[in-house]
Amino acid sequence: MKPDAVAGGQAARTLSKGGGRWGERMAGRLAASLGTGRLRIAIALRLLRRPRVRIELFGEDHCRAAYAAFTARHPKFPFVRRKSFGAALRDLGAPESELFAGPRFELLRRKVRRTRRLGYQVRLFEPLDALEAILRVHMSSKLRQGRAIRPEYLDHGKLAAYCVQPGPWYGVFDAQQVLRGYCHLPVVGECCVFSRIMGDVDRLEDGIMYLLVHDAVAAMHRLRERTGQPRWAFYDMVLGGSQGLRDFKHRCGFDLYRVSWHWRGGASR
Repeated sequence: MKPDAVAGGQAARTLSKGGGRWGERMAGRLAASLGTGRLRIAIALRLLRRPRVRIELFGEDHCRAAYAAFTARHPKFPFVRRKSFGAALRDLGAPESELFAGPRFELLRRKVRRTRRLGYQVRLFEPLDALEAILRVHMSSKLRQGRAIRPEYLDHGKLAAYCVQPGPWYGVFDAQQVLRGYCHLPVVGECCVFSRIMGDVDRLEDGIMYLLVHDAVAAMHRLRERTGQPRWAFYDMVLGGSQGLRDFKHRCGFDLYRVSWHWRGGASR
């Protein structure tokens, strides 16, 4: 039997034992859909052994929209909520002194120091005043994560419409004050969300995305200390990304979770 099939069977047995009727359905789908990806099966097995995290969303209309998006049925696995199995989350509850401390963050700290020495800095900016600069970042490569960049990222009108959405925008600027990367990071209750994050491909080797995520996470940690929220930083999913992106998220402190999203005053999903 092939190693992937063995791993797929192990995942299926783990699910069937612990998940009841849901586990039986999940086992069959997992064995069929992940049976050719050994690494993804290993990730799935890790997930199944982790406790589910409960995160409450609350707030204005954009927070409700985020809740609806996170809890929609997955297009390939309709028995799973879209953002529930394999979320990349960073706990912001640690003291500031521990936020990037320890051996795990040694590479991140080294890259951040180097990027700062090259003259880059991260600051808040107004996206509607920087539409052309954002478009230049988008157009720096036709491919993102091995796929063609989505058309709405290159459409001036659609980009302008997106830029009016609530939430802070953090940009990484070079020594000449040119925007080289950005993230849109709205707070939607107990978590902030890397709703969009993009960098100039020609400057990635300078470590701009490490600096951007480092400073954005630090800013959200300071916000939590002032207001009590957000508790978590959410950087989308793990299973769907490339190995390079998974490594980047791990180096920035994001771990793998199963999540039960809950609308404050409503039922969990």
